Amino acid sequence: MTLRESIFTASDIATEIVKIPEWNVALAVKSMNGEERGRLMSSLTDANGKPDMARAITDVVIFTAHDPETGERLFTEADRDALNQKSGAALQKVAEVGMRLSGLTPDSVDESGKDSSSTPNVGSPLS
Repeated sequence: MTLRESIFTASDIATEIVKIPEWNVALAVKSMNGEERGRLMSSLTDANGKPDMARAITDVVIFTAHDPETGERLFTEADRDALNQKSGAALQKVAEVGMRLSGLTPDSVDESGKDSSSTPNVGSPLS
């Protein structure tokens, strides 16, 4: 097998089952793929280039929350407004795991060992 084939056949999407007591469910939270991560990064700013944190946490949930039985994504971008009406604490729990699994937390370290703290921390509680 070539190096290229090894990369394309690698199972590199991490999954963690997360209990959300506010919703009385356990769901699968998966790391984002490259396309989802790019879409998330694009959504971090509004049309004026200002941070859009209200949208960011919900987008992490949309991209990372999956049905643990089928593996299908639970939400689409059309669900954003409805999700924004749900418990902020519950959304935060899912987002924190999704960010961690996707390598987007301040603790994330790239392969060269450099701190990646310049990555926006949309998984942290807003102050």
